Amino acid sequence: MTGKRVLFAFAAVLFSLANLSACFGEASFNVVGDLSYIFNLEPGGRAMGEITVENEGDEDGDVKIYFVDYLHYADGRNLFEKAGSSARSNAPWFSVSPGQASIPARGSLRVHYSLSVPANPALRGTYWSILMVEPIPRSFLTPADQKDDVNVRVVTVARFGIQMISNIGRAGEVKIRFLDKSLVKEGKKSMLRLDVVNEGEKLVTPHVWAEFFNSKGKSSGPIDGSRQRIYPGCSGRYMMDLSGLAPGGYQIVVVADNGDDNVFGANYAMDLK
Repeated sequence: MTGKRVLFAFAAVLFSLANLSACFGEASFNVVGDLSYIFNLEPGGRAMGEITVENEGDEDGDVKIYFVDYLHYADGRNLFEKAGSSARSNAPWFSVSPGQASIPARGSLRVHYSLSVPANPALRGTYWSILMVEPIPRSFLTPADQKDDVNVRVVTVARFGIQMISNIGRAGEVKIRFLDKSLVKEGKKSMLRLDVVNEGEKLVTPHVWAEFFNSKGKSSGPIDGSRQRIYPGCSGRYMMDLSGLAPGGYQIVVVADNGDDNVFGANYAMDLK
């Protein structure tokens, strides 16, 4: 009987910081520079560039490069779907070379990409996808031992996700809606949890904050909920620390400021206990 190897791959995606590294054996990979690129183009426009992947380890290593679609939601879901399956995917507009390569120890690889926007005047707003750089564990490339047993291994694969964002034209609706609000506990802290959905056609990066007014109309001052990137059709969750507020009834003004002419607000009433 020929020996069989069963490999279970668990993938983690790293795309929030630049210059991250992933180690496999003695190969250590690193994507140099930004992990997001924005292209402001018109229908029919073109762009090209390159991304450098370094192997900082002492052994050769292999990587594969490919596109996926990406959707994210306030409940914590991050979906990495087949390239081109999302209505606003720009993955079909890209070509990339190489699709797979070996990087020598202490060496680097230049990944070339080109973007060709269709000459469709109906295109407007933001289209995006993720360019994945995924190390290939050597255990995937070596044959199983010729033994009468089954070799089961678990391999963790850390992929680098590079956000490739194209804004087409200047038109496109910007629309934010406050989806849900609730009071939650994190340890001993009371937190305002606020979910925001992007119902427009453009990428938004709203800074969300709230101001609480007690029964006498006195303001708490702004309570920061941070800023985050939200793609069209996706949603984000903001958490605001209310531990500095006394129990009681409050009128709340919530503001989502996109950093341009687009500012959205809502009013709520809430009791803190």
